[in-house]
Amino acid sequence: MREPMRSAIRPVLVFALLLLPMLAWGQEARRLQKMRIGTTGRAMFSLPFIVGVNNGFYRSEGLDAELIVVAPSVAIQALISGDLDFATTFSSSTRAAMSGMPIRNVMVAMTASDQVLVVKPEIRRIEDLKGKVLGVSTLKSTTDVSTRIALKHYGLAPDVDVKIVPLGGGTGLRFTALQSGRVDGALLAMPHNKVAVKQGFRELIYMRDLIRIPFVGLAANTRRIQTDPDFIVRTIRASLRATRYIKENKSEILKLLAKEFGIKDGEVAGLVYDDAVNLYSDTGIPTDASMMEDIAAAKETQGITRNVAISEVADWSFARESAKGIR
Repeated sequence: MREPMRSAIRPVLVFALLLLPMLAWGQEARRLQKMRIGTTGRAMFSLPFIVGVNNGFYRSEGLDAELIVVAPSVAIQALISGDLDFATTFSSSTRAAMSGMPIRNVMVAMTASDQVLVVKPEIRRIEDLKGKVLGVSTLKSTTDVSTRIALKHYGLAPDVDVKIVPLGGGTGLRFTALQSGRVDGALLAMPHNKVAVKQGFRELIYMRDLIRIPFVGLAANTRRIQTDPDFIVRTIRASLRATRYIKENKSEILKLLAKEFGIKDGEVAGLVYDDAVNLYSDTGIPTDASMMEDIAAAKETQGITRNVAISEVADWSFARESAKGIR
């Protein structure tokens, strides 16, 4: 009688042992706090957030992170409505905050633009842009503002000497438009600019040589800032840890570039990494000078003449607090 009973018990024990890890995983999932980050694309500017998700840095802070690709204007609206917890569109968030929307930048991830004006190979000089067509994301977007700054810097009149057309979408769509011949040039972020060069296109203007405006970061709704500051701190801390990992693990990141962005060419991957790594912020806090440059550009775009303080568009207290917990 005992042997049959043991036989009956064994499957129950096996099932229980198999169930325990599932229960533990379910409890962990329930403990994690959902967090959504809106980004304009999966490129080098969003790499810290990709690494944060893939390598478990957000999970280690109790966050179930999701990276969602969305247009800048949509990201701002989703941030206001609460459908997104963070948006990475730094300058767009600055402009939104200046116009009275309940948004503040809370972290900078990339201290300057990694975008490069990439053009057809027959365009060899700035002067050759006259009469040409350049593509941007949307009018008054960061790519539009940056393109106009670059043209004016070299004495060309936007919409007069050079036609600017909105294409929608992110850097990938602009790259496709350049490849198809729809436009003669466009600002491309890494890795698309290096891939374009490999295909015969030409890098004409590096935006980081012209402006030092923070390019990508995290912006949050002021309501979330007030009601759940710890949520903000944990997100920034995980993002900074991911940035440190990128800087300290080149070989692993090169593998990730092949997997995430399809950069199989080792030479291109190395160029992309070396260009990008020096632009990532170690602290999450930009200089006051770069913020005032960002504010000045936003004032010009929006026709604002009053003085605007950094505190109206940003709150760095969370980044300072986050830095204390990084070992």
